[in-house]
Formats: sequence, structure tokens, C-alpha cells
Amino acid sequence: MTPDIDKVTTIIREVAAEEIAPRFGQLDAGDIDIKTHAQDLVTIADTEAERILTQRLTALLPGSVALGEEAAHHDAGLQGRVFADNAPIWIIDPVDGTKNFAHQRQPFRSMLALYRDGVTIAAWIVDPITGDVTVAEKGSGTFHNGKQVTVRSDVTSAASARGFLISYARDRLVKAHGHHNFFEKLSHYSCCGAEYEDIAQGNYDFCAYRTLKPWDHAPGTLLVSEAGGIARYISIDGVFRDYQANGDGPALICASSAELWDEVNTLLLPVFGKKAS
Repeated sequence: MTPDIDKVTTIIREVAAEEIAPRFGQLDAGDIDIKTHAQDLVTIADTEAERILTQRLTALLPGSVALGEEAAHHDAGLQGRVFADNAPIWIIDPVDGTKNFAHQRQPFRSMLALYRDGVTIAAWIVDPITGDVTVAEKGSGTFHNGKQVTVRSDVTSAASARGFLISYARDRLVKAHGHHNFFEKLSHYSCCGAEYEDIAQGNYDFCAYRTLKPWDHAPGTLLVSEAGGIARYISIDGVFRDYQANGDGPALICASSAELWDEVNTLLLPVFGKKAS
């Protein structure tokens, strides 16, 4: 049984209001740390929000466990252990877009997914400042602030598509194909949650990522899929596999239509595929 969607939304909003929003623009140097490299940051807002979300969510669903980004950073074996168990899993990214948050800029989001029996069954993406929320429950659609949203399913050509791609991937795209007029518009927010929201709401049409941590993508892929889009691992050899929180692949592509996904997949093979030079 899935916990009440609105109850979970309330918990995320309350934790964000207590632990994240008051710290925006108020962080001291000692409140920010580097995890693996200069662009991979963690703040006191990340750690405190994740700690409280873990407590409240596992209490809400007895027998469940949590897989939080910060906990997984400190315990390399955590992800393998929780996915090996049969318990429902709360997948938590307390502050997605920490670099933006630490540098006093938007967007950043709190992201959450509930995973059970090999499937992501519910997802939430919340703006900690405004409280705006996009939610999805498997088989029930995607809703932004209570209103159902859908992707732009009529966009079937890359030339008319708006998407999200990081700068190095754009550069490799141009190098591989020799020109740059692939898409109508390319952006990068440094916040997966906000990008997934824009695709689910029909503002953008695709995204592509190579780093596939479950807390970055389990929530957003469900939002896009339930809004009518497609979330698959890049296909190198004609085999198509839908994204799974406990899965693996060389890269992930989400798109608003099957035709667009196929074209983006072809364009990005030299960028993200294992056979790329």
C-alpha cells in the first residue's frame, strides 16, 4: 500500500521549511563541505533535511528503509544492501542542486521516490522556497500543485525539441556530427529535479544524463513517464530498457515521444554510448 500522497508532501514541505529554506543565502563557510571534487558539495541543509526525512518517512511506513544521497556517500555499501532487501525504500535527495543552493541561486529541489518490488511507485519533487510540488503515483498520472500535467507528445523531431544537456555533452555532440543545429533550445539547470519538472509539464522535451544515481533520477523519471513520456537507457545495440532505480546503463534519455527518443538516442550515441571514441 502506498502512503497517502498528501501526507508525504506535507512532510517534505515541513522539513524544507525548517531545514532548507531558512539556510538559503545564510550559509557560513563551515556549513559547506566538498564531497568528491570542488563541484560536488554538501551543506548542513542537505544533512539535516535528510536525517529528519529519513526519520519521519520510515515512521510513516513501518518496515520501510531509506536510501539518502548523503548516507550513501558515507556508507558505500548502503545502496547494495537496501536494494537487496524486500523492504519498501524511500529514495531521498534532500537538496538536489546543492551547488546552486550553496551559491545562493535557483533552482534547487527536494526529491523523493518510493520504491517497492523492483518498481518506483511514487515520486515527489518540491521547491523548498515556494512549496510548489510535482507528484506522481504509478498508474495515476503526474500532478503539479494538484493539476494534472502532460508532456508535449506532439514534438517528434529533434529540430523542434527543447532539451537539457550539460556543456561537455553539447561539445561532444558538435564534434561527433560536425554542426550544431540539432535542437530548438538546449539548457542546463544543474538541478535534475527542476529539469524533470519542466519536461513533465511540457515546457521542455528531453533530457540526457550519464551519472545515474537513483536519488537523482528515480523521482523524475516517474514524473515524466506518468506524464506520458519515455525514460529509457540509451540503446547501443537496438535493445531498449526502461529506467529502473536499481538498474544500470551507459546513459539515460527521457523524451516526450517515442519518435523524439529514437532520434535523440541516435544523436547521442557518440556522446554517451560505450562505443564512443
